[in-house]
Amino acid sequence: MGDPDTTIDVPLYGKLSKAPDANAPLLLVFGGIDVNKISSGHYMWNYMNSFKDRFHIFVAQSNAVNGLQSYRSLMTIVKAQGLTPSKQILYLFSGGYRPGMDLLTGNGPALFSSIYLVDIWMGDSSVSNFYKALADANMAKITYVYTTNGAVNQKARDYIANNVGKSTFVAGKGTDAHMSTNAVAVRNLR
Repeated sequence: MGDPDTTIDVPLYGKLSKAPDANAPLLLVFGGIDVNKISSGHYMWNYMNSFKDRFHIFVAQSNAVNGLQSYRSLMTIVKAQGLTPSKQILYLFSGGYRPGMDLLTGNGPALFSSIYLVDIWMGDSSVSNFYKALADANMAKITYVYTTNGAVNQKARDYIANNVGKSTFVAGKGTDAHMSTNAVAVRNLR
């Protein structure tokens, strides 16, 4: 996880790592399901720690949190800490689709300069329809990183990949390829 001297608990929702510059961009990360019995609130830091000096980074404790409530609690803490992010970036990995839907309903996309969909799960038609509509309405700000099977919906995967500002296919199968989409997406953040 983040450095205890710069990491702040966002009760019930996750952790915020503060960058040295109060104006650094704010990156909100909602990860997926547990992998090898480790929650996304822990394993997502493996990908985010390398640039915590350049971003304020919030990592949700799990994919079960409510995205909108997390955001509201986080922003209260951001303000109390005197942080003034220059922009906000949303990063949704795999099962992070659910908190993403909570947060992106209505005018939610307007909060973010960039939205990363990283091997986002879309097996349910209501989820795939939501993310396809999100891509249609916000194509220039979306980066999509995906594998062959991570979306569990080839039509939705291909639709988004063909209709957003930037998409990257990551070859491979199984958990290793799925998790490696984070390394690819993080390179785009730098």
